[in-house]
Amino acid sequence: MTQRCDVVIVGGRLAGACAAVHFARSGRNVVVLDRSKFPSDQLSTHLLFPAGVDELRQMGALRGILAQRPTRSPWLSLSTSRGDSGGASLLERWRPAGPIDYCICVPRPIQDLELVRAARAAGAEVRERHRVLDVLWRGGRACGVRYAGADGEVHELHARLVIGADGRRSTVASAVGAFRPYRASRNGRGLVFRYVDDPAYGTREGETIHQWRDGDSLGFLFPSAPSPKALLLFMGAADEAAEAKRDPEGHWARKLAQHPGMAARVRDCTNPTPLRCTGDTSAYFRASSGPGWALAGDAGHFKDPVIGQGQRDALWSGRRLAEVTEPVLDEPAALDLALRRWERERDVECLHAYHFGNLETAVRPVSPVLTEIVRRTSRSPAPDLGDVFGRGRTITQVLSLPTLVTALADALVRGTGGGRAETARDAVAELKIHLGVRRELLGRRFRSSQVVPGSDHPDPCPPVAPPSRRLASVHVQEVTPSGTAVSA
Repeated sequence: MTQRCDVVIVGGRLAGACAAVHFARSGRNVVVLDRSKFPSDQLSTHLLFPAGVDELRQMGALRGILAQRPTRSPWLSLSTSRGDSGGASLLERWRPAGPIDYCICVPRPIQDLELVRAARAAGAEVRERHRVLDVLWRGGRACGVRYAGADGEVHELHARLVIGADGRRSTVASAVGAFRPYRASRNGRGLVFRYVDDPAYGTREGETIHQWRDGDSLGFLFPSAPSPKALLLFMGAADEAAEAKRDPEGHWARKLAQHPGMAARVRDCTNPTPLRCTGDTSAYFRASSGPGWALAGDAGHFKDPVIGQGQRDALWSGRRLAEVTEPVLDEPAALDLALRRWERERDVECLHAYHFGNLETAVRPVSPVLTEIVRRTSRSPAPDLGDVFGRGRTITQVLSLPTLVTALADALVRGTGGGRAETARDAVAELKIHLGVRRELLGRRFRSSQVVPGSDHPDPCPPVAPPSRRLASVHVQEVTPSGTAVSA
């Protein structure tokens, strides 16, 4: 018997669960297929800024996640140190997104289980331990998927829309011929992190997102869940991930020595978990819409995790995909136009953050210009520099050209970067990158593959395609009223 639904979503985490909620609320028959059994872990930095937390609220998952006792973090602390005459720090509030004015950092086994529960509560059918094998086609349009159930039996599920929300190694992206990115940029940094118990829980210090920039390395502390857990994260050069695998505790001790402010903050933390790490986080854009199909979340676009914005963008992309396409789901031509419009909207929404991540992933000493921006911003706790992380404003709005020029003048007067000639030379090179980013953003070109020197890094290493699981036949047969099978 043929199974049918309005929308089939492959992947039930951030983008997939959020899309499922919003489709189901509109009365659509939604089926989500995920290879995992929840709760299930996922390599991630876990952080959600206020805009991401507000997406959880809109999809109905926030109440369940808050029941898991995450620390709410309304504060940002950022410190810079060049190891010479330059150093500054700030403490500011996050700009609210809707009614939300705090961050949360929830381990994925906890968070993703609540996302699945929210999807089911909205009326979507979520099938766990179901592995998609291929996409079905009719008349050049995606019309469903072939999958193996938890019992290993192979089935077909027909749908008006097929959504791949199955991550960086997306089976759907491979099946629709969109796996190879049309644009990519190599990461310079890797991730090494662990969880601890934080004795500062319950204080303002324990409710603050910390970021330390020492030399060319970044250190972070995110209050987490369940309280009093905290996540500690280092982002040095990408090859440090391999060092952390060879000598975990030796690497950790070396990084703490490199970040004395972080070392002092976490000195009394207890119960450290084993280290987790990766050096494989190249950014990319894939073609993410076509006849009857779309790629949401990391399946279609991935940016360097150094800026911690991937989770919010995955939730946002799932919600907007449902909002844009649901009204025309029954009209194939109108649906395909809506999918194209959604992809363009996603690109406009995410391109500035893509460049921000590319700038941040470059392993280089703290910029004297940034140090002076931090110094000026520290005069008030009102939301300002944190907007570029929290998506309150874009990078071009926060780091405006007047702001950059004024900070350069301050650095030259103060001698923040040491030699004035070197400071001016580096600042001019940085300014050229910002101008290149602005030119591209103003162009608003669809599926642009142009390279912005200094932002798009050469020799990217995008994900390796998953092994093919296609069966011999991938076409669909329709049965006529007389019972005769006709190939479509």
